[in-house]
Amino acid sequence: MGDTSKRGRVLTLSAALFWLASCGAPQTEEPGVADVAAAQGSRNANSLHAQIIGESDLPPAGTRSLLDYWLAEQGAIPFPFTQFVDALAAEDGSERPVLSVLIPDGRSLLKAQADFTSPRIVVAANMQPPAGALIAPDFAGRLYLGFTENANEIEVLSYNEAAGRFEFQLITDYCAGCNPRLVYAKRAICTTCHQGGVPIFSVRPWQETNAQSAIADRIAEYHVDTVLGAPIRVTLETPDAIDNLTNQAAVLVATQKAWLDGCGVGSAGVSCRREQLRHALRWMLNPAALDGGAPDLVAAQAEQWPAEGIAIAGNDLRSRDPFDSGLYEQSFLGQLRRLVFGEPARQMSGDKLADFDRLPKLPAEFDPLARRPAKKWISARDVDPALGVALIFTPQDRERLEQAAGYSEARLDAAVSALPDTLFAPAPLRRTVLLDALLSQLGDTVPPHRFADLGELSAPILEGEPPLELQAGSPLKPFEQYCFACHRGNPSARLDFMSGPDEATVLESIRATDSIRDVLDWQRYRGTRKEGQLMPPADSWQREELAKVLAEWPANTATPVDQMRDTVPALFEF
Repeated sequence: MGDTSKRGRVLTLSAALFWLASCGAPQTEEPGVADVAAAQGSRNANSLHAQIIGESDLPPAGTRSLLDYWLAEQGAIPFPFTQFVDALAAEDGSERPVLSVLIPDGRSLLKAQADFTSPRIVVAANMQPPAGALIAPDFAGRLYLGFTENANEIEVLSYNEAAGRFEFQLITDYCAGCNPRLVYAKRAICTTCHQGGVPIFSVRPWQETNAQSAIADRIAEYHVDTVLGAPIRVTLETPDAIDNLTNQAAVLVATQKAWLDGCGVGSAGVSCRREQLRHALRWMLNPAALDGGAPDLVAAQAEQWPAEGIAIAGNDLRSRDPFDSGLYEQSFLGQLRRLVFGEPARQMSGDKLADFDRLPKLPAEFDPLARRPAKKWISARDVDPALGVALIFTPQDRERLEQAAGYSEARLDAAVSALPDTLFAPAPLRRTVLLDALLSQLGDTVPPHRFADLGELSAPILEGEPPLELQAGSPLKPFEQYCFACHRGNPSARLDFMSGPDEATVLESIRATDSIRDVLDWQRYRGTRKEGQLMPPADSWQREELAKVLAEWPANTATPVDQMRDTVPALFEF
């Protein structure tokens, strides 16, 4: 009798455990990322900011992101990631390394594909342009990367000065032997977490990052010193600096709203924006200048300021300890199932939204999808908008302006008063436009800009546009393998001559580019002074791979180089 009872209890427990493993508690259907994105709607759709800046997936016409300009100048997407980060670090005048942290168990859309063996690398650009003759771009707080190696994807937030907003971009197929593509992401999906269109980051003590010794120790079990160039161990100073940069970015976006929605339209709007710039310059010259208030600024802002104020988006996420996640991220039955059967295997379907939604839901206090209150509401009585306008200028800009004005507040005030009203019409606040106008008004030379010619950029690409499908035996096959990475989807229009929707279009473009034959003339130029002109570039993985293939290629048969050269007609063919 006792044995039978014991056997029955074991069977009952086994059945319960089987039920936990296969079914568990009844599941309630929770909205996924796409549902949250669809439900967002358009907030304040009638505001000036919404009308002028907007929420389109692609950048507004005539504008592009900082990353687009920089990659067009680079000539290609740097690979591997260590090279990408080194190229960014070279932009800093003081040669500081860029800021990076490792997050093995985080809250990004690609969190299912990151772990301690391959943590997500988050990079925040902190580079300040060096002093020089050019008006250089400002990277600090305006460019953020999240690289998930298992997903072969870099998520990007990149500021678009001409549009006054951050752009959401992706570098897909970022892996050895792949052809990476720079695309614009679906903005509504990104802003489910990046509410207000700003970068987000957790707050102290940043338990998800490798600034915590327990996280760094686990990563160190699989790596030595660095992960793709990112240090395994960092102090709290690093995530603190990243947090500060993301907060500056939120202020930058709020400043655009204060410039447009806060000041409004008509002559009152012009006067308001003029006062914001005037007081920004006063503060730059003397940080104590606004301590006693700014009556002229407050009076100008009071004319059309929204009754509810201007919000600085809440971009702080509560710090979360991934080692304790099982204690607060699942129901009791979920915790029991996890205790008995261990961590559930992560099934990757290739659909990142579905993979994200399939993971256990986070409690609202940790979930980036949960609506967050504004960090602060700016009223017409605040001087914050002037401080935000000052934030758009770099230290080098400030030095130029102060020297041009002879360090005189009166001269700066007079220059602002003399600027035409058209400069203060409702439009995004642009650093370079205001800087040029002020220097000119102060009688100083207006330097050339490093990133200025939009015509040098190829057309932007939206995420989801289908890749080029090649037929078997297509003459484009070797071009796909060795050339597409640099010449298809390149932000530089000059280098983007292998783009096109179909084989026929791409072939026509290649055949019209005579120079291809010359840069592929390996037989004639190898070992000569012109070897550096051969393609693929000498420091690329494509060159290394092609050299290996050619070294082992059977004699008396057409090599991939021969095949590509034969695709392009010779200059003189009869």
